[in-house]
Amino acid sequence: MIKDNAIGMFMGLFVGDALGAPLEFLRPHEIEGVHSEMTGGGVHSTDKGEWTDDGAMAVAIAQAYITSRCFSPAEIVNNFKTWRKSGHFGTRNYVFDIGRTCSGAIDRMTSEFPYAGSADLRASGNGSIMRLAPIMLANHDTVSMAIAEGVAVSLMTHGSPMVVQYTAAFITECMTGKMFSNYNRFRSFNIRSSGTETHGSIMHAHVQASQSCYMNTCFEDAVVHAVNKGYDADTVGAVTGMMAGAMYGYSSIPKRWLKALVKHDELLAMAEKLYDMGTVNVPELMAEELEA
Repeated sequence: MIKDNAIGMFMGLFVGDALGAPLEFLRPHEIEGVHSEMTGGGVHSTDKGEWTDDGAMAVAIAQAYITSRCFSPAEIVNNFKTWRKSGHFGTRNYVFDIGRTCSGAIDRMTSEFPYAGSADLRASGNGSIMRLAPIMLANHDTVSMAIAEGVAVSLMTHGSPMVVQYTAAFITECMTGKMFSNYNRFRSFNIRSSGTETHGSIMHAHVQASQSCYMNTCFEDAVVHAVNKGYDADTVGAVTGMMAGAMYGYSSIPKRWLKALVKHDELLAMAEKLYDMGTVNVPELMAEELEA
């Protein structure tokens, strides 16, 4: 991934999250007109440009990569727990939005046993796919490593077979900018017959994101299309923002949205550090850590 697209993917997560946050839990017919501006409000009374748990968990992961200079499950666990307790890594000094699946898994996980996700099909929530941008950015030159580490981080909170499959599919298509025919079975999956909750599922988020991106021809139109579907609008917005950012680049994100985005400068600086990690020789770095 070239730099503009890789950083666009990361920043797109936060932009999509913040744009969709005021619409969370609304049904499409309850949304007045077309929501296309950073307004704030909604069930969490977000400020203009404020992002939710999607962004906060992504920041926690990103900081773990930057601190450890590589993928460190133990550091991610520590950051998740810190966020859960204090709101650190988010936009407030407390957690105002968290899914039950993530919350329960964070309580169970430890540094020694980080993979606390339930394998129950009903636990195939979108809380795993919403936070993948920092992993892809830190591995922007190696799709296979991004998939491996992305699945690993997903398993910390979500352990179902569906999560593993959809995580791998999303990372592949997001990083390559292509829709692969062998993943069409995921897009046509009958979510209702699976017994999972439709609008909060990883299947729904992936399908909505890919449809929004490939039905539209620019970042703004894709994300606006996604969040105006309502329901879990912040997460669908975040997932769509990642994919659209990867397709069209950071330079394509509307300047008025970036100007309003909470902690924009901090996030962009973090993205730069993660991108630089992608050029590091990972085996040599891991050998250094083992010797230390």
